[in-house]
Amino acid sequence: MTDAASEAQHAAPGTERDDGPGLTGQPALSSSAQDPHNRSIRRTDRLAVGLVVASYVALAVAVYWQPWSQGPGTVIQPGGDQFANVWFLRWTPFALLGGHNPLFTWWVNVPFGVNLVTNTSAPLLGVLGAPVTLTAGPVAAFTFLSTAALAGSATAAYVFARRWVTWRPAAWICGLIYGFSPYEIGQANGHLNLTFVVLPPLILLLVHEVTVRQIWSPRRAGIALGLAVVGQFFVSSELLASTVIIGTIGVLAAAALGWHAVGPRIRRAAVGAGWAAVVAGVFLAYPVWFAVLGPGSISGPIQLVPQAYRADALGLIIPGQYTWLGTPGLRQTSSVFSNSAVENGSYLGITLVLAVVLAVVTLWKRSPIVRVAAVTGAIAWVLSLGGALVVRGKPGADLNSGLPLPERVLAHLPLLSNTIPVRYALYVSLLAGLILAIALDVLHRKLVERRTRRKEAGVPVAPRMTVAALPAIIAAACLVPIVPSIPLQGFIDPGTPSYFTSPAVDHIPSSSVALLYPYPSTPTPQGQLWQAQASMRFRMPGGYFLVPQSPDRAIAFTPETGYVTNTLMARTLIALASGSPPARTPALQSALRAQLRAWHVATVVAPSAGMPAPELAVPFLSWMTGSSPVHDGDVLAWYHVLGQ
Repeated sequence: MTDAASEAQHAAPGTERDDGPGLTGQPALSSSAQDPHNRSIRRTDRLAVGLVVASYVALAVAVYWQPWSQGPGTVIQPGGDQFANVWFLRWTPFALLGGHNPLFTWWVNVPFGVNLVTNTSAPLLGVLGAPVTLTAGPVAAFTFLSTAALAGSATAAYVFARRWVTWRPAAWICGLIYGFSPYEIGQANGHLNLTFVVLPPLILLLVHEVTVRQIWSPRRAGIALGLAVVGQFFVSSELLASTVIIGTIGVLAAAALGWHAVGPRIRRAAVGAGWAAVVAGVFLAYPVWFAVLGPGSISGPIQLVPQAYRADALGLIIPGQYTWLGTPGLRQTSSVFSNSAVENGSYLGITLVLAVVLAVVTLWKRSPIVRVAAVTGAIAWVLSLGGALVVRGKPGADLNSGLPLPERVLAHLPLLSNTIPVRYALYVSLLAGLILAIALDVLHRKLVERRTRRKEAGVPVAPRMTVAALPAIIAAACLVPIVPSIPLQGFIDPGTPSYFTSPAVDHIPSSSVALLYPYPSTPTPQGQLWQAQASMRFRMPGGYFLVPQSPDRAIAFTPETGYVTNTLMARTLIALASGSPPARTPALQSALRAQLRAWHVATVVAPSAGMPAPELAVPFLSWMTGSSPVHDGDVLAWYHVLGQ
């Protein structure tokens, strides 16, 4: 925003002029639609917002420059989580256009199917990415949405900060801290559902609208909040749960710190919350039931070792693997934090931590929103430490040792026991960014007012733009330590056989069952990427999904097969790919053929290049099917298996 526009906003009727923003945030400008001056301000605002968003997009593209420069539909970081995300993006439009249930699929894990609400299927992202998926393929959609996730999340944080910040560059800084935080850059390595954190800041804004600001009607605010909750559920139910927890903490903190203002707001807040509950209940009742009790649902914990992913107490000030500014020694120290470089997202940097602390101390008495943000952010940080304190060490799943922390309570609650503690660092970065933005806004305003007083007194003054110099220096000092090491590395051609993206795949009867080798599973998840790139031409056994294991419906997991239904076929083909197949006995052959018939497997397909243990695999698969393969492009195929 230009200085003239900024001054106009400060001068708007009713605008708060205290030294720190009030809890309710800045009121809107005068609504005289015919005022040419206001129209000019609105045009300037639109241009400024466009530049803000464009800057975030440019930075996001820089992060993902490897796939964008090499071909967004041709390269990807290899791994089960990445391939699963691609599969989910392809499934959603396929299901919606084909009349299938988007919440459950028979296309993988044949003959058992997969409950997709239990998994991280993110159907909202599947809908948003559908145009790219259907025109350029699911890998390109994955690249596009991953990039949009960073830029969109930064924009959401910018909008979040703008409620309390009038100086646009300060809000822009908040967007940078949140949208390109170590949490975001870590999760950007393949966890699309966790990188797309556009909605949490907007949900918190709507919670603030319902409970504190109350400018909108309770019905409008409540409906908007309910829809945002529904949207977040269909991106990540885990982040929805943690956002609800942080929102609740924020409301309680606001009530405790401003108890005298609670009474007049209770009725409108209750009405708004009621509308939100009704909207969320209507849209989520069936999906929640489906996740808990529907077909393919899992009884008990889904995250097997959530406490192994806890923030280290020193994680705030010791940089991790994805931070540009850091010594090898510091990176070595932090390499064990949270048990994973991807999950180690709690770093803020010493200068940002000190700036936030100084801002809180300076503005505590004058700014209610700083008080609430500080209390909520501090609690979020404590929650990120998990159920027991870890200091400069590798966290384990055992909570029986170490200083007990409040998150231990959540670890024993249904559903909340599946949340990963270190992921609360997301909210720490958002609230730290907000506090810094407010402090920069206050500093900038004071410098503007000081310059104005000196000018009116006839004292020579520096050019107007110099009032931004000190805030800019402080912002740079806070941002430089958290600059990510970009572009992200590790993107390669996944080596999908051209068979699956060519007309040759039509040799597999449409919607029939094809058994892929290597067997799609945790050790070898690429089969579901091939299926997605083949536009769901066939159904297949196996896959890298969270599925239950009968009869108690506990999560299916073994060290040998990973997350896959533990069948004879799965165990046998996974062992075959590892070079240790079982002995070829008549009993084994009979049992394997019985499963092929029961699963209605019509085709077996294996890549002719890059096949695991080919000297063992081809004779074994021919022995199992009772036929020889044909070379079909760059695959070996056994068609019409056992006459099916």
